[in-house]
Amino acid sequence: MFVPLLLLLLMLIALAIVAGLIAAPIAIARHLQPSRPPSKMPESQYADDARRLVDEIKAALKICPIPYEQKTELLRQVKDIPDNVVRALHKLHRLRRIKKIAKRSDDATNADSVLNDIKVMERQIVGELRRTHETLLSVPVSLMKVDVARNERSLDRIIAALSETNQRLNDLADSYGEVRAKQNLSYP
Repeated sequence: MFVPLLLLLLMLIALAIVAGLIAAPIAIARHLQPSRPPSKMPESQYADDARRLVDEIKAALKICPIPYEQKTELLRQVKDIPDNVVRALHKLHRLRRIKKIAKRSDDATNADSVLNDIKVMERQIVGELRRTHETLLSVPVSLMKVDVARNERSLDRIIAALSETNQRLNDLADSYGEVRAKQNLSYP
């Protein structure tokens, strides 16, 4: 009686080990894949543009005669923007899916409240995506114009703007969860 139970326990342990060995490379591969925005959204172009502009900024920084500390800070701010843009696009996509569900809701008052919250968040996310795009567009041009003696202050402003943009994108992406938890929709 103990032998079959012992064999069963050993088999379960072996399965767990094999599953762990298989799951780890899959998790690593998923982590290494570039995150993609939802493709059927008109705003998805922002993600591609952000990646391209970050590459341009990195290339411009290699030859730009600005202090190392400013280069480091600029790179630190810039490197997170494409992922933050993708996160914001995913949240926007989810908001739009929830909006479709809310429009079909039986509880009109609750749905109207949720729809208003969603509309506000949609405008905020799209507006922030546009501001991020404009800020990123200005960085390579500013780096090309940079003259260390005269332009250090404008570069500091760009770094601060990128920092604020990253923070706002993160805040908007995180606030999606709050709206979703705030209202409990009834489905048709």
